[in-house]
Amino acid sequence: GRCASSAASTIIRVYSNTRQTVTMKNLAAAAFVTASTSQEGPLFSATFDSSRGGGGSRSGFALRLYAPTSSNVDVPAAAPSVSSTRISKAADSAGRLANIFGDSSSTSPSLSSGIREFLVPSAFAAESSKPKPPTNEEVALLREALGAFYGERNYEKADELLTKAIDAWQRQPPDERAALYRVRGDALLDLRRVDDAAKDYTTTINLLDGPGGDLADRGELPAARLGRARAMRASAIAGNQLSQEQWASVASDYRIGLRLSSTDDYLDTDAEREGDGAAKNPYAAWEWGMAMRNAGDYTGASETHTLAALAFKDIGDRARSVIAALDAGIDLAATDNVKEAKSLLETYIPKTKAVEGNDVELLQRVIAKEGEARIALASLLWNANDKPGAEAQLGEACVRFDQLEADNADREAARIKKGLLPPPKINKAKFSIDDVAGAGKVSCSRFKNEEFLTKQVEWPVSLQKKAAKLNKLG
Repeated sequence: GRCASSAASTIIRVYSNTRQTVTMKNLAAAAFVTASTSQEGPLFSATFDSSRGGGGSRSGFALRLYAPTSSNVDVPAAAPSVSSTRISKAADSAGRLANIFGDSSSTSPSLSSGIREFLVPSAFAAESSKPKPPTNEEVALLREALGAFYGERNYEKADELLTKAIDAWQRQPPDERAALYRVRGDALLDLRRVDDAAKDYTTTINLLDGPGGDLADRGELPAARLGRARAMRASAIAGNQLSQEQWASVASDYRIGLRLSSTDDYLDTDAEREGDGAAKNPYAAWEWGMAMRNAGDYTGASETHTLAALAFKDIGDRARSVIAALDAGIDLAATDNVKEAKSLLETYIPKTKAVEGNDVELLQRVIAKEGEARIALASLLWNANDKPGAEAQLGEACVRFDQLEADNADREAARIKKGLLPPPKINKAKFSIDDVAGAGKVSCSRFKNEEFLTKQVEWPVSLQKKAAKLNKLG
């Protein structure tokens, strides 16, 4: 073989019975091994065998160096941690390798120099690799985009401008790009483009988990985790069926998002940090419980809904606290832990009548959740052969539903009589505790419908089967 060396583009082709091809990355890594173990002499000890004009093979390899295009050269990933002394030895080893298979007069200085340059980029190269700061026009674009989202609440406009800003920011550090993808994800979620939102949140998470992501604001990663979880939950509620494994992934996003939301640095365990995050965001905690329910972890869902109930109570939100507590009982109703489920439901169902406030729709959702909880309790009692108790709870549930509908009808008639406009209906992605069924969406008859039980109130199959026996009165 002959040697034709070139500083940055030389590769090694190793001919053996497998005809393996090795790039500069392999050469530099192998040369480093030689240098780090203080071995002297050439990197590969080999001569040509008799078929190629050599005189007796020491290793059975025949190597040929030549110079293809520079695109074949890769920088070794471990290079930054290599000491300068070992790099010199590595480069010299590669240079001696070129001498063995080239002319004896060739010192191959360009190959040695080239490998040194790959292993330790020059200060000039490092300086020139820094991204150029955004231009004044790009900064103005970003301000306009953020103003459209946070100020105007014009999500269509924000999406369009953020897309342009993201394109302009591609040369900027990953933490800055991650923030832009996360904000656009928020805009897309508000536009109910939940699948696109989930993709943007995923891009944010990947950027923040990669090199340079640790420079981002502390709140970016938990916001992206919770955003993706909500986008996936909204997608499921909109009709995109998720498997239990997918729901488990959604629950994991909630868990990690709440854990990272904790700001108490004195907490020792993940569970404590998750509890702290849930206390700061009971809305997300309730959603986490629903994700766990859909993932089949009914006991975990009950514990999480109880955590949300306590967190709502701590901030004085009695209505949502009761809703979350009733969901904790409904979670357990799907298990074989009938005693605990019955205790929770019997404890919190009466508390709904003590809930007061000026938010009519919220109060209506409390009554609807009470009726749902009574049917869940009736299903448990029926399956436990407490027929009188089951019939009493079912009857009371139907009464409460009828009262809810009558009250809603009276309010609507009064509004029309006064000539008032109906309250605005905001079309948004549905994933929150405030999206649970309320007036006009619940009745005793609907709890006999499998689709309603699955999509509207998110009952597990095991609880649906118990309700089916109740509805058949047998």
